[in-house]
Amino acid sequence: MRTSDADLALQWLAEVGITPFGSGRWLDSEPSGVTEMSNDDVAFACAYGMLYDDESGVVQRVQTALGLLDLTGAFDVMTHLNAYVCDHDDPAVIEAFWAGCRTRLEAADPIEHLRLSLRTCWFLGSTSEAAFAALLGDDVRRLATNGRLPELAYGPLHRRARHALEDSGTVRWANKHDILRAAATVVELHPAVFRGLLAGYHEVYGDLQPAQALTLLEHLRLPADTEGLTQLRTVLRKGANNHYDDPALWNT
Repeated sequence: MRTSDADLALQWLAEVGITPFGSGRWLDSEPSGVTEMSNDDVAFACAYGMLYDDESGVVQRVQTALGLLDLTGAFDVMTHLNAYVCDHDDPAVIEAFWAGCRTRLEAADPIEHLRLSLRTCWFLGSTSEAAFAALLGDDVRRLATNGRLPELAYGPLHRRARHALEDSGTVRWANKHDILRAAATVVELHPAVFRGLLAGYHEVYGDLQPAQALTLLEHLRLPADTEGLTQLRTVLRKGANNHYDDPALWNT
């Protein structure tokens, strides 16, 4: 059985003299003495070295860094990990990264800084198509082709779909419309589709096509008092693309 990513990270940290000491606390043993470190301290001090100075294979470096993310939850890990993946065109490196992200999005409560990194880095601009496809789109399209979309209603895949859809506001509409449409056939994902549409309207770099988004919205089964539902329906009927084009429109 493969060593877990977190264990890889713990082994790496131990080799440089850093060991866990309670929740979110670490001890750094140096010749001059022992220093206590926080999760952020450890991530800041070690993430770059794990990826760029380590002698292990390139895939294991990604796995070790993901383990450091598991241990610390720190945004610094994602900053260096994103750069490392972007610097490599090795398919094994790229797949190791996305496989790790998929697994972590299947948790009940994914690491918030992972989700933040996806929203502010990977789901923006030229990377949005590949990132969204790797995290969810490819699986949804495969299930749709095989008539298996109901599998999105439960289990780890449901959780990953829910989180990815909620965070998909900045993904280009052309790259997510068919995924949103497929997800809208699964009642259990209707709240996530709505959150994705809402983010597509409200995010500064959000992207949606009003008429198509309205068609999707009208097919969702949501409580009538869902926050933002009436306003979103109104602005989409008026053909509005983004909140920031006319902020006052939301409150009319």
